[in-house]
Amino acid sequence: MHIDSFFAISNSDFEDAEYVIFGIPFDGTQSFKSGSRFAPTAIREASWNMEDYSVYFDLSFDEVKVCDAGNINVDGSVEEVMGKVTKFFRKIKAVPVAIGGEHSISYMVVRNMSNFCYLVFDAHFDLRDSFDGNPYNHACNTRRIQELGVDIIQVGVRSGTREERTFAEEKGIEVFYSWQILENGVDDVIDALEDYRNIYLSIDIDAFDPSFAPGVSTPEPFGLHPIHLLKVIEEIGGRIIGFDVVEVIPDSEKITQSLAAKLICEVIAARSVSP
Repeated sequence: MHIDSFFAISNSDFEDAEYVIFGIPFDGTQSFKSGSRFAPTAIREASWNMEDYSVYFDLSFDEVKVCDAGNINVDGSVEEVMGKVTKFFRKIKAVPVAIGGEHSISYMVVRNMSNFCYLVFDAHFDLRDSFDGNPYNHACNTRRIQELGVDIIQVGVRSGTREERTFAEEKGIEVFYSWQILENGVDDVIDALEDYRNIYLSIDIDAFDPSFAPGVSTPEPFGLHPIHLLKVIEEIGGRIIGFDVVEVIPDSEKITQSLAAKLICEVIAARSVSP
């Protein structure tokens, strides 16, 4: 057995699973550092260093059914990859857990879902209409999702253009900048999510300060602490209908991929213990 071939807490077949983990190793539009196509394998490997018990949520992972369904083939254009994700989604009955890959994979996933609030932890707005001539660039991910007509809450933003900030304000996108979270905590984020029954969570690993996650495509100083996310999922866990972790560039010290693996475990735990 190769420990990078499936996530450590995977213990179920596809049909019986409560959670289905799958990789989308696509990084065809990354604009600074590429390499997130290697993340699903690296995160799976890092997961084997985690205990099969969440101390924070008091959950043994053998109490939940998790299936690692492997990776989606990402050969071809962005549109072709989107089609493959949609075809895969027709088979899923469980909570989807997507491992990127760049942030554009989030749109590939949520376009197959409905009736949810899109909660995204991210250092960037990702609200450009097009970037490098591509409307499906990772810098356009949240813009494409906004066009689906869903409500959006962004947490940890500290980079973008004035045009993106204006767009967010005009479209009613609620933005919690990193300095607000660092000063005030996450209570306001939790309050903003109070009325949403279904939440899709997208975790761009660059939401966290580079001291916690050095291996990212576009690092930004003045970031969040992973505890900020832990406190949010503690409150909303039972309303999470799916989630992804994206933009990990595996680093040689295995710090970033270990954080990503830990977050996947803790989100599953948070949802599983929620009444």
